[in-house]
Amino acid sequence: MTTGTGPRYAIYYAPEPGSPLDTFGRSWFGNSANGRPPGANAKLGPNKIAALSESSRRYGLHGTLKPPFALNPGTTSESLLEAARVFARSLTPVEIPPLELVTIAKFIALSPTTQSAALEKLSAACVRGFEAYRGPLSNEQVENYRFNKLTVHQEQMLHHWGYPYVMEEFRFHISVTDPIDDPKERQEAMTAIETLAAPVLGKASTIRELTLFSQPGLYEPMVAMERIPFGRDA
Repeated sequence: MTTGTGPRYAIYYAPEPGSPLDTFGRSWFGNSANGRPPGANAKLGPNKIAALSESSRRYGLHGTLKPPFALNPGTTSESLLEAARVFARSLTPVEIPPLELVTIAKFIALSPTTQSAALEKLSAACVRGFEAYRGPLSNEQVENYRFNKLTVHQEQMLHHWGYPYVMEEFRFHISVTDPIDDPKERQEAMTAIETLAAPVLGKASTIRELTLFSQPGLYEPMVAMERIPFGRDA
C-alpha cells in the first residue's frame, strides 16, 4: 500500500492561458504555485477568499479527467508523460456545454448546464487509459473516501479505479471553493463569485488538450508538467 504522502499525478482539463476561464481562475485563486495571493472583489477580500479555498487553491482551476494518483512502483513519471502524449494524439476537441455556478456537496463549482456524453466518454477514457500507472491507495485514503458515506456503486468504483466518482458516477465540474458548511456563508460566497465569474457563465468552451499535473506532496500545489494538444499533428 502507498502512504499517500509521496508525489501524485493527475490528468486535468486546465483552461487555455489567456482564456476567460483562465482569467477568472487567476483572479479568484491567484497563483499559489508562484506565491501570488488570491484575488478579491467588492464583497470578498483576499483573506476571505483564501479561507474559502484553502484546499482547492492548491489544485487551481481545473476539471478532473483522471483523479490524482500515486505512481505504480513499476512505472516512472517519464513513461507516464510519454503515455499521455501518445494518448492525446488519438483525441479530438470536446465541447464543454455552457457553465453555471452550482453547489455540490457544500462546495461551489462551475458545472455544465447540460450533460455531455462526449465529456463523460473523455473522462472514462482517461481513467482507463492511465490506470496502469496508478499505485494502490493507502488504507487511510480509502477510509477518508468512505467518510463521505459512499453508495454501493461508489464503493465499487473506489475499489476498482481508486476513486469513487468516476465512470457512471462522474460529473464534470470545476471547483471554486472548499466545502462551506454554513448555508448563509455559502450563499454570500455564491453571490460574490457570480460577479467575478460573469464573463464565463452561460458560455461554452472547448477542451483541446490534456494537462499532466504533478504534486510533490499532499499539501503542496499541483503544478502543470506539460500541456498536450489533441491530434496527431500536435
